[in-house]
Amino acid sequence: MSSCLPSTTALLVDDEAYFRRFVGQLLTRYGIGRVVEARDGQEALEVFPAVQPDVVILDINMPRMDGIAALRGLRQQAPGLPIVMLTSIADEMMVERCVDEGATFFIRKDVPAHELSAELSAVLAEVPGTGLSA
Repeated sequence: MSSCLPSTTALLVDDEAYFRRFVGQLLTRYGIGRVVEARDGQEALEVFPAVQPDVVILDINMPRMDGIAALRGLRQQAPGLPIVMLTSIADEMMVERCVDEGATFFIRKDVPAHELSAELSAVLAEVPGTGLSA
């Protein structure tokens, strides 16, 4: 799959603990050395300066601050950072809005686990600086 890069950090933002655990395990399997979790967009923006991640995995529907607002805030702090929107929202207008706000990739999370795993692996292979390859 890939060589592990212990210095590669992902910020994983989702309000569902079981989903953070599942995706966090996938990220580790794909060579991400450190996975930092946040429960919502507000927490993501608070920890971002200290974490300085190489990639952000960001849900859309969350309490306190949703993923769109967090995406906007993250883009202000790091314009070139790869941000993967991970959501069960299928609305084409929402996808377009995420792209307009600066999302780099968009993955549906309401697909079977093997499909989500394959899509995440493919996206990580495209993230500059991770050294990951499918």
